[in-house]
Amino acid sequence: MSTTTKQKNESFSIESLMQGNVPYIALLLIIPALILTYGAITTDNFLTPLNIKTILRSTAFVGIFAIGLTFVTISGNFFLLSLEETAGLASLIFAFTLSSDMGLVMSLVITLGAAVLIGFLQGAIVGLGGNPIVVTLGAAGIIFGFASWVSNNAVIPIARPHPAEWLGTGLTFTIPNVTWAFIILAIVGEIVLRYTKFGRSCYLVGASKDTARATGYSAFWKAIQVFGLASAMAAFVGVLFAAQISQGQVSLFSATFGSSGSLAISAIASVMVGGSAIFGGRGSILQTTIGAIFISVVDNMMVLRGFESGPRILFVGLTVVASVSLYALIQRNSR
Repeated sequence: MSTTTKQKNESFSIESLMQGNVPYIALLLIIPALILTYGAITTDNFLTPLNIKTILRSTAFVGIFAIGLTFVTISGNFFLLSLEETAGLASLIFAFTLSSDMGLVMSLVITLGAAVLIGFLQGAIVGLGGNPIVVTLGAAGIIFGFASWVSNNAVIPIARPHPAEWLGTGLTFTIPNVTWAFIILAIVGEIVLRYTKFGRSCYLVGASKDTARATGYSAFWKAIQVFGLASAMAAFVGVLFAAQISQGQVSLFSATFGSSGSLAISAIASVMVGGSAIFGGRGSILQTTIGAIFISVVDNMMVLRGFESGPRILFVGLTVVASVSLYALIQRNSR
């Protein structure tokens, strides 16, 4: 990948984005700032230490989902819609292996390995020309159905104390360990995207598959790689949840479990709010992280103000539509 192409990708959110797009950028920055400021001032118990820890914990789960999804979107493969089902299956595998005295490390290896394989299979089909939305939506049904059948929809408990408790419920410097895991993954993800051959090839394949092919990068193999990575991130969320509540269950991430109905939709919203181009080639983990924080903070405010799940899901959906629309206007105005 040439230096010129790399600089073009990395300058998207700074110089090239600002040129001729000041009104749109102002909306993207001012509206969230006003929402957060108003909410912080008018919402009781929002700035308490306990609530801040709650926000940090919920941001971690959405954010880890979104980290993997960012690689998929930047590489031009839209979204992976089997995240929640993969996480649910992972919680079952992790709970079973840990309860079978396989140890924490081996349980993690088996769980993440299974998820990566699931991601590879989906990526291969997409890489061969399958529509990412259709393929991963179908895969979500297959994964959920298989996990339900094998587990008989039963809960697999993990007897306490167990070696994963520190990961699910522990604190380090008063910050939840799941949040530290998210921070570390976000930093590593940003470094990989910006400064490694793998990351730069994600940008190039997403920006132009023909150009990528001419420079030796295969869109087929890239789809396999990013889907495997995203599935591993989803499985890790399943591990964190299982470690936190000491059990695995296929429906752990059903629409009724998440605070805003669906962690996957919240992850998509985080990626879109963060400015990743829906058709690929632009975005960053840092921007996605900011998007995840925004989604989690507003959802937390709505919970504290007594909103039921319906309005919270509505907000996330409107956020996705508004973000895609604004960035579409930016791109059209930049041509």
